[in-house]
Amino acid sequence: MKWYQHLYWKIFLATWLVSALLMGGLVYGLLRVSETRHWQDLHEARAAGYAQLVIERHEMGPRGAQRPDMDRGRGRVLMRITRQDTGEVIYDFRRPYPPESMTHFNLEVEGGVQYRVDMPLPEQPVHLERMLKFLLSVQMVSILVMSALVALLVSFWVVRPINRLRVFARSLYDEQNLAHRTEGYLSQRGDEIGELAREFDSMASYVEKTLAARQNLLRDVSHELRAPLARLQMAAGILEQQAEGNQNPLLDQINRECEQLAHLIDQLLSLSRLDDMALQPGQPLLLKPFLTRIIQDSLLLYPEHRIELTLNPDTLSVRQSDVLLDRILGNALQNALKYSPAGSCVSLVVHQKGAHWIIEVRDQGPGVDTELLDQLFEPFVRGQQGGQGYGLGLSILRGAVRRLDGEVQAMNLPEGGFQLRITLPHAQA
Repeated sequence: MKWYQHLYWKIFLATWLVSALLMGGLVYGLLRVSETRHWQDLHEARAAGYAQLVIERHEMGPRGAQRPDMDRGRGRVLMRITRQDTGEVIYDFRRPYPPESMTHFNLEVEGGVQYRVDMPLPEQPVHLERMLKFLLSVQMVSILVMSALVALLVSFWVVRPINRLRVFARSLYDEQNLAHRTEGYLSQRGDEIGELAREFDSMASYVEKTLAARQNLLRDVSHELRAPLARLQMAAGILEQQAEGNQNPLLDQINRECEQLAHLIDQLLSLSRLDDMALQPGQPLLLKPFLTRIIQDSLLLYPEHRIELTLNPDTLSVRQSDVLLDRILGNALQNALKYSPAGSCVSLVVHQKGAHWIIEVRDQGPGVDTELLDQLFEPFVRGQQGGQGYGLGLSILRGAVRRLDGEVQAMNLPEGGFQLRITLPHAQA
């Protein structure tokens, strides 16, 4: 995930920009109003001085028209001057102005005569230099710093509990321990995040009960099937004795079905017991003789195949449960041999990578449909329709890998075939 896709930075940037724009706009507006008032005061002072000259000229009569300083001032300020006692307009605009765009003030001259001065509202020019100075001013820098601190606080306050929920959900998946619940301060919050944490706990509790019920069902069904299977095998044995050596194809069929049923029950029991196995710290296990024995056992079931072993280094040893490793490697090899054509070679590559060791099992079979790759490790899911087996081998393999704190991946090879990639730590936790 890229940095700008994180919720923390989205909240931070949105909060920072909005608060900076609002605070900056408010401060700029206040400064603008203050500057406008100052500009109006200057304009009124200038207009008052010019109006004083016009009134003096008007009161002087013909002698005022001959003063050159009056002529220099004519027309410099737009205004209308009205004598209030007589209503006489002694100075007027050259063109009319709407009333809403006008302002006025009163002017009293010597002798107590009152004049009303009307003039258009001044237009304050917008200067880019002033805006740039404001953006680089101490006030604006302070606003940006304060809004950034507020945005950081809000982002941390919102995102931190969400990250705690994410870590909790990840730990449920990694540790496969559904008994975990969210931390106390999360579930005790009275806001929406607290409600989300409580809903998360309810969901985890429901999933835990569902999986426990499934495990109990598998265990109970497996045990209950053993008794009728044993009676069926006993009855088949009695029938064989009564047949006195006569070959009966139905009896052979019954024996084969009993063997398959016994194999299915063993796999169901293995799947249900994985989570209950207590792992003790194992002794160092030298992999080469261990892998050689597993390869020989697998070839007894599929003598028409070949298995090529590549171990790097040859002296690689691990501290893991040999029982679970036997399940993992045995199921991986049998799955590859089962779906490989007769006479083909299955490749088993084991090598070290840092604090982990990696197992890669490659076959030359038809591979698996892309849609099934993500579901391949679920119980009773088979890679091929009508294929052999019951779809439990890879489920048992994944359960054993998780018990050893490892990971397993399934993929189709570009050149054809199928690969299982298993990553395990050197020593069990």
